Amino acid sequence: MSDLTPTISKAVETWAAKLLNHFKEGYWKVIFAPLGVNDQTAKKIAPMVTPTIEEQTLVIQDNQVTINIIDDKIGIVFNTFVDWFYNSLSFFGKWLMKGFDLKMSRGDFVSGLNKRKSENPKNYETWKNNLNQILQVVFDEIIIAFNGLGKTVYISNGEKFFSSSKEAIEAMKIYQ
Repeated sequence: MSDLTPTISKAVETWAAKLLNHFKEGYWKVIFAPLGVNDQTAKKIAPMVTPTIEEQTLVIQDNQVTINIIDDKIGIVFNTFVDWFYNSLSFFGKWLMKGFDLKMSRGDFVSGLNKRKSENPKNYETWKNNLNQILQVVFDEIIIAFNGLGKTVYISNGEKFFSSSKEAIEAMKIYQ
């Protein structure tokens, strides 16, 4: 934990609120209330996910921040988010997520992505676009927050640097 944790947490909260609103509008508008998802959900999740994002993806040195978009580290963030989102749900919401196999680990997601890539390319693109949007919004919120503090932000996949989070995300190994 660093002195920048509150800044990161606020960016993660903003991301989680945007993410939940996106899925609420696009997919589950009718079932969000019974799941227990509401305006407070992002505020509950952010403090739990922030340490994982900070420890797994950020290298902070003086006025420089490197965001490492590396598959294994993103997987840890993915699992942490899903676990805390699941924990925030009502009993009925937890039951629904388990019943419809919606509580998936990063490994489950990658397996499903790979299966769709060969069997259902249209569905593959939907899954890929959803993951890209989820990751891009969180990292862009973090970039905005750090830029607001006058920090220089670099984006890397551990091998090379990218000019945007979008480019780094699209270069993830799960898509190769």
